[in-house]
This record gives sequence, C-alpha cells and structure tokens, in this order.
Amino acid sequence: MPFKMISKAFRKIKEPGELRRLLANASWLAYDRVFRLALNLFVVGWMARYLGPKLYGNYDYATSITMVVGVIAAFGTNSIVVRDLVRYRERTTDILGSAFLIRQFGGILSVIISTVVVFILNPDEPMTQLLVIVVSVTYLFASVDVVDLYFQSLIKSKYSVIANNTAFFLLSIIRIILIVYQAPLMAFAVAGTAEVAVAQIGMLIVYRRVTGHFVFRWKWNFVLAKQMFHDSWPLMLAAASQLLLLKISQVMLGNMVSYKELGEYSAAVKISEVWYFVPFVIYTTMYPKLIEFKSISNEQYMRRMQDYFSIMAFISYLAVIPTFFLNEWVIYIIFGSQYVKASFILGIHIWAGLFVAMTTARNTWCNIENDTRSVLYSTLAGALLNIAMNVPLIKLYGGVGAAVSVMIARIVTGFLSTLFMSRAIFIMQVKSLFLHGFWRIIKDDILE
Repeated sequence: MPFKMISKAFRKIKEPGELRRLLANASWLAYDRVFRLALNLFVVGWMARYLGPKLYGNYDYATSITMVVGVIAAFGTNSIVVRDLVRYRERTTDILGSAFLIRQFGGILSVIISTVVVFILNPDEPMTQLLVIVVSVTYLFASVDVVDLYFQSLIKSKYSVIANNTAFFLLSIIRIILIVYQAPLMAFAVAGTAEVAVAQIGMLIVYRRVTGHFVFRWKWNFVLAKQMFHDSWPLMLAAASQLLLLKISQVMLGNMVSYKELGEYSAAVKISEVWYFVPFVIYTTMYPKLIEFKSISNEQYMRRMQDYFSIMAFISYLAVIPTFFLNEWVIYIIFGSQYVKASFILGIHIWAGLFVAMTTARNTWCNIENDTRSVLYSTLAGALLNIAMNVPLIKLYGGVGAAVSVMIARIVTGFLSTLFMSRAIFIMQVKSLFLHGFWRIIKDDILE
C-alpha cells in the first residue's frame, strides 16, 4: 500500500501542470540553498577552527553591524516588486528601473551609515572599523538583485540559482585557499565582498541571455517609485527590526562580553539559521500563486493559506527536533572542540526557527492584503523586546541569555502578535502547530 501511494505521488508530480511547475521552481531554490549552505557550513566551520572563537567573533561582529544597517539598501521593496511584476507585466521595465535606482541609493547610504556606526561604537579598534567598511561595500551591488525578483515573479528561479552558485563556488575555493595559506582575517572579508560582486555580474549576464534585453532598457518612473516607496517603507522598517532580532545579540555580545563569547554564540546561530532557507523557498514559490488565488476566490485563498501555514510548521519540525537532540554532536563535527559550549546555546536557539516560519507565512498574508504596517509593528515590538531582555540576560548568562531572549522575541513577533492583526490568521497558526490539514494536502494535491 505505501509503495502504491509513493508511486502515485511520483506520477502526479511528473504530470505537466501547475503542481509540477511549482515543485520545479521550489526544487531549484532548494538546490541553491542546500548546495550553498552545505558548502558554506564546511568552509565556515573550517574558517572558524582556523581563526578561533575570538577572531571569528570579531568577523561576525563586523558582518552583524553591516547587516543591521544594510537593510535599508533594498528599502523593503522585495515583495512589493514581485507583487507589482505579477500584477502589471506590461510595466516590467518601469518597475525594474525604478526599483534599481531606489536600491542603488540605499546601497550608498548603507556604506556611509555602517562606517559612521562602527566609528562610534568601536573608536579604538581600527581592525574592526576596516572590516565593517570592506563588508559594507557589498551593498553597493544590492541594486542588481532586482533581476532575481524578476525571475521570482515568473516562478523561474533557476536562472538566479545558476548565477549565484557559480560565484559562490568560485569564492568558496578562494576561502579554502586563504585558510590553507593562513591568510589574515581581512582577506576573508575581501573575499566575501568579491563573491557578491561576481554573483551580481553573473546575474546581469543571465538576464541578458534569457530575456535578450540589456538593463539599459529599464526606465525610471518617479510616480511608480513614489508609490513603491509608499508601500514598502513599513516593510523596510520591519526588515530592519527583523535583522535586529537576528543580529543585535551578536553586536551586544561583542560590546558587553567579549568577541570569544560572540564566536561561540555565532557558531550555534550559524547552524540554527541554516534551515531558514526552507521557509524562504516555500514563500518564494507560493507568494505569486497566493496572489492569484486571492483574485479568484476568497474561500480558496483562505484554504490555501491554511495549507501554507501547515507546510511551514511541518518543515520546521523536521529541522528543529533532530537538531535539538543532536546539538552537541552537530557542533563538535562542524566547529570542533573549541566551540563545545555552543551546543547548549544551539539547543535553545533552534526553537526560534519554528516561529521564523510562522512569521514568514503570516507576513505573506500581510503583504497580499497590503497590511505592511502590521508587519512593522509586530517585528518592531519583537526587536525592542529582544534588546530589553538582552541587557540583563547577556550580563547574567552570556550567549545562553542571548539565545533565550531571541526565542521569546520570536514567539511574540511571529505568533502572539498575530492575534492583534487577524483572529482568523491566528487560529490558522494555532492549527498549523498541530499540522491541521497537512495530510489532506498530501491526499488532495499529490495522491488524487
């Protein structure tokens, strides 16, 4: 019986149609993330062993500062650009051109602010200052990401995957060479910036080959850009708050305790966040379809939204539960005995991932309903709560306290706050924790 069900599922997937198209797109995105994360874990683990907790913590401190500031590079336009490209195909060149220039301005602003921030926070650390400047340069290339958004809107992410993975593979080889030849810390920062530059150049080449058009055909439209910014600024602030949730603990640990403690915490977080690509893959594939369901039937739209939440929960459990029980083994294998203290941190931090998935699914609904302010308020509340709890918890418990703070903030941001947005969506989230409707998805969409 199970064999017949599996055979039937495979036949269903192989049939031409919407399911096959969605799974093909998700497969390309999953391949992209799995390939990059597997190779990245190997390289980062090796790099962390080579540098040791202190230098690795210093590097992570610099990248955390630039990531928090660099959120303004995109001005929160990602989902807005995809939404508009799906709805208004005839205005593609205007949408891409406007988004490109908005993000180019944001990239320049990110470099300037990152530099100012590090000189204020670390006035007597020239190495840290230089690291931040080098890493922040990556945001000068952020504008080219609109090509990736274009392919997302078409559910043809394989083209972005090809460009990104080619650059990532080449630069991973360079990082390994740097480790073998015992290069200084600054060389790894330069390599990371070079990776982003090469990937974006590759993206432009792929866009030209696939569409037959040059980016010079894109047009700036002031009215469209103004509307885009009007819709996206709450998302930009929400993304900033989201990154505060992700990275503020690293910044605070580096300033309040030590770079060594930060290095151990960062090792745990690196593993905990590895699987975050899965909610992103599901979101990227489902977002355009959910927009279409909304235009067809509200009943069908809400049913698919429940399916979406349940899939997110199921995938989360697959990642969270094994990692929770194998945390010490995972840390030792990847980072070595120097980072053994990180295992307990990982056991706590991994549970935040379940609510990352809940947040991603809930924010999808908010974006479709154009309720971007709710995304902002919930994420900002979580970020402020995280900062407030970090002050006493980091002083008392170091990295463990930071992990507890992040987990509580995630629960507030992605779950409890939904109750104030929509009772129906909150009920969906609660049901999804018990995998409500998940087996119906398997039966109706795959086995039938």
